[in-house]
Formats: sequence, structure tokens, C-alpha cells
Amino acid sequence: MKRTLRIALTLALALAVSTASAFASVVDASFNKINIEVNGVQTAVEGESFVRTTGDVPYSILYKGTTYLPLAKVCEFVGKAVRWDGNTRTIYISNPETPMEAPAASTAEPAAFQDVSIDCVFDSLTIVVSGQTFARPGDSYDRGGGLSVPYSLLYRGTTYLPLAAVCQLVGKNVSWDGGTYTAYVLDRPALPVYAGTDVPDFGKLCGLGKAEESGEDDLMVYNYYNYTGTPKEGSEASDLQLYTAYLFDAGFTFSKEDSKQLIGREDTTLYAYRNEATGRVVVLGLVQVPGLSEAVISYTK
Repeated sequence: MKRTLRIALTLALALAVSTASAFASVVDASFNKINIEVNGVQTAVEGESFVRTTGDVPYSILYKGTTYLPLAKVCEFVGKAVRWDGNTRTIYISNPETPMEAPAASTAEPAAFQDVSIDCVFDSLTIVVSGQTFARPGDSYDRGGGLSVPYSLLYRGTTYLPLAAVCQLVGKNVSWDGGTYTAYVLDRPALPVYAGTDVPDFGKLCGLGKAEESGEDDLMVYNYYNYTGTPKEGSEASDLQLYTAYLFDAGFTFSKEDSKQLIGREDTTLYAYRNEATGRVVVLGLVQVPGLSEAVISYTK
């Protein structure tokens, strides 16, 4: 099985080098109830509206316990560039060409929030982060604990995204103080890289050492991390999702629109990422068979 995986990883590398319905509804929500703090700076206060040339809209919408911010604002808070394709109704979130300035402190005076009923459209958009599609029309955002909420909300011509979802995708920490209705956004600590590379070290993220079968060939380095029988067992998928956020921050983009499944195996899917500046390619895999669960992070030499 290891040999099959290595062959497939090499094939994925070669490929990388060479190449539901929306619905409208009337819902109960709260406008401008949220205070927002980004890396210690108060960037929004209760009662503050978002000023647009076409008219003011809510700075924040609180719906089903989830904080939604206008697309432009949530990307500003996490330091990412955003592009909108109206023809395909697709949002593209990516690293900016030059680092963005930190969001400025709010100058608004706190005011009253509004509990309202609004007519809006849910989940009508495609969301792409660093080349990888995370939501398509009709998809919901799984908050955990069996609770799903809209991945996108369209209100008065303004697109709103869940703050927590975007932070999760791009590698920021977000916490919540229910007593003061404050959302805190913080940069995550940087990960060290594998020696001699620009590739974030997955082992430092998951807290596991490399398995014995880790090795290398002429093209790639193969790093296996065995979760079986460790306190980390069960967190393989979430670790890999978090790891992709570190890859995005390191300048990698998803290099193939569709995932590649190993021929003849339904338990392993490969994802390839490329750093256009350096030409390096990283391939991620998750191997899960009875009695064994491993993540593999392979990268070109």
C-alpha cells in the first residue's frame, strides 16, 4: 500500500507540475450588535454601520449565533485580497500582491443595535480560497455540534460571510466573548518549515513525529505521521485543513481543481499545492484503513 501511495503521489506531482440551490428567505437577525477586535485593535463597535457609496448597510449581521461581515471587511480583517466574478458568481480570496495594512481602529461611537426581520438570499455563491473551492451554491457552513448555517448571505446587494469560516480557511484564530458580544481575531503563531524548504512543518502543527516509513526518492520527500493510538487520533482531517491555511499563508495555491483519488482505493485522496514563486509542490494525503490512520505530507526536493 505504501508503494502504491508513493506512486500515486508522484503521479499527482506530475499532474500538478503540468497542469445545490440557493434560496431566499425572511429571517430574524440582529444588525450591528457585534464589537470586533483584530490583533488588539478595536475595529468595529456596537451600532456602527458599514458605509458604502450605494448606501449604508449593516457592519455585522448576527444570525443563528453566527457573526457575518461584509465580504470586503472580513477580508480586510484577515489581510487577504478579494476578487468578485459576477458572471460565475464566484468570490476569490487570496494573498495580496503586497501585504495589506492592518485594519484601522474604529472612530464610531457605540450605539444601539437592531433586532430585525430581513429578506435575504443564502448560499448563492461559490467561494474559492487560494485556488481551492470551499463552498458551492447550496453548500452550508458546518459550525460543529450538528449546527449548519449559511456559507454566504446576500442582503441589499452586499455579500456577507461568516467571520469564523473565513478565519478558519486562512489561518486566523477567532474567539468570542458572549458577555460583551465581542469577536477577537488574532494571527496564529507561525509554523517552522522543513529544513531547507519553504514548506510549513506539519509535524510541529500536529505534535507528532515522523513515522519510520518516511523516506525520499529522486523527486520527493515523504513524511508520514501516524495518528493511530495517539491522543491526536480523530483530528487528522481538521489538522490537514488547518495545515492548508498555513500553506496559503506561505504562498502556496491549490494546483488542481478536483481532488485525485488513488486508482482502486476509496480511502485515500490527494491534494496538490504549488508555490509559483519557488516552483515547489506539496502533496497532501490521508490514509485511513482498518488499524491505521496516517497523514502524509510530501514535497518536491
